[in-house]
Amino acid sequence: MVTMTEPTFLITGATGYLGRRLVREAATHGRVYAAARRPPAAAPVAIPVELDVSDRSAVQRVVHELKPAFIIHAAAVNPGQGDEETMWRVNADGSGHVAEAASAVGSRLVAISTDVVHDGRHGPYDDDAAANPINHYGRSKAAGETATLEHAPEATVVRTSLMYGLDEMDRGTASFAERINRGEPQTLFSDVLRNPIRVDTLAAAIVRLVETAHSGTLNIAGRQVLSRDEYGRRMLEYWGVATDGLVEAALAADISGSIPLDLRLTIDRAEELLAMDLAGVDAVLDMAPGAAANEPGF
Repeated sequence: MVTMTEPTFLITGATGYLGRRLVREAATHGRVYAAARRPPAAAPVAIPVELDVSDRSAVQRVVHELKPAFIIHAAAVNPGQGDEETMWRVNADGSGHVAEAASAVGSRLVAISTDVVHDGRHGPYDDDAAANPINHYGRSKAAGETATLEHAPEATVVRTSLMYGLDEMDRGTASFAERINRGEPQTLFSDVLRNPIRVDTLAAAIVRLVETAHSGTLNIAGRQVLSRDEYGRRMLEYWGVATDGLVEAALAADISGSIPLDLRLTIDRAEELLAMDLAGVDAVLDMAPGAAANEPGF
């Protein structure tokens, strides 16, 4: 049971796919404040906090009032979740607001970024590789990284990849499954390379990371490199989604110049620092229940 003497966590984006796992994981280490624009009325393991990170005064007020030992900044607007202006206000400006407040009260900050800050032309990318985004989402996240480390130089910015779970479909797989179940043909890119990571593993790694003194950027992703085509088919198979010839492979390079292709990340530093095995998709699925036991949920 958590006692009042144990450390406090403030987790932004706490209702998101990663945020909910972060809340559960952090609750085993201390007292958790789960912050989101629309937090649940009640949470079994956390104290809900209403917070829009794009509102600087609100961030200042909440952080100065709670003075958490640790802040995990996971709030973000991802592609398909909002327009470019909203994406910038949350991903870039919001990250600066959180870092500024964290620095003012002395909170240890870990902020979540993405492999999409890279251009996809020079993979694999090590932990210290300079960001060079080629689309608006990547630019907003890269600006968030810069703002974070300018305001809070001792913070850690985690660059991660595609996230998936075995108890709940990730948003991308759910979207594909919904369209496939409507009989709509889908395309998966065979030339886009990523390092998918199980969301529960990522959450555990991030909570472990807050208790280290690491600063700067750090890659935390799965060890196995898969194309989006390979990854998508594995996820659809795991969730028992019958594709019936509706999924075909294509080259992203033939479709758009704003899709980074080779986003491979090196993860040796994270595995050594955190003393964790950041398993790849096949290793995780080999230990998972059979696909027949899973029901598509989206």
